[in-house]
Amino acid sequence: MPNRFDRLAKDIGREALGSLGTTVANDEISPETQHADLRHEPDPAHKSARKRLGLLGRIAGVLCLIEIYGHAPSAEEFRACLAKHIAFWRQRARRARAENTKRRKKRRRPEVFTAPFLWIITAGAPSAILTKLQLKQASGWPPGVYLFGDSVLRVGIVVASELPRKRSTILVRLMAAGPLLPSAIEDLGTLPPKAPERSAVEPILLHWQSLLRKKPTRSPEEQNFIMAMHQTWEDARTETRANDVLTVLRVRGIVVPATARKRIMAEKDLKQLERWLKKAIVAKSIEDVIDKRS
Repeated sequence: MPNRFDRLAKDIGREALGSLGTTVANDEISPETQHADLRHEPDPAHKSARKRLGLLGRIAGVLCLIEIYGHAPSAEEFRACLAKHIAFWRQRARRARAENTKRRKKRRRPEVFTAPFLWIITAGAPSAILTKLQLKQASGWPPGVYLFGDSVLRVGIVVASELPRKRSTILVRLMAAGPLLPSAIEDLGTLPPKAPERSAVEPILLHWQSLLRKKPTRSPEEQNFIMAMHQTWEDARTETRANDVLTVLRVRGIVVPATARKRIMAEKDLKQLERWLKKAIVAKSIEDVIDKRS
């Protein structure tokens, strides 16, 4: 994963999927020392929770490796992903055969081996790969999802830049990062505070924002991330506080004219909103909260 935000993508995937099954970052693939960005083994008991994660949950519905690129991967990078996938597939097949040998000896019913899936999430479209492999967008999936090799290889490519800008794709767009990151952060900020997507990744994003702010020098991509985070979360905080002011006034039976309501909701200074909120708690009229001096 040659991606400046590789750790962020892994953190998001691990946090979002960790409670839904075994999820391992930098998973070592034998026999050669290879590492997959993410390995996820879904727990059947959490099917409904996975569904709430949108496209990422659907991707993680079966045993899979997930590789993430903040750019369009080259043919060499694509082959490296396939090599890890095939090595992992053979590793799991050997393990399944050994387990079923034990089961037969104990006269227990053998388990059916389910081959793993490889998902490659890429910020940009790997046009040469898509053209040379003659890949077409997968039926039944959102635009931007391509399937390759059918049951022989079980590979999917998700081109994040082609995904529709919908709630169901937010987590995948966040993981792909690159130029898509600011808009994905903005979309995440519009979700309710307790939305599963937001609950899973908001602490991670805020942590990354804090770390990057401490860096003496930052790349343009890192600076764009900080600006997107600041704008999205500051706007969310001021909107919440403005609603708090209006709620207190309503509960106390104080009439709020349309012009005053518009002014409160348009205010972007969090400290000013805090002052108005304190006044609203004891005010007798809207003029006691918003006057010329406030």
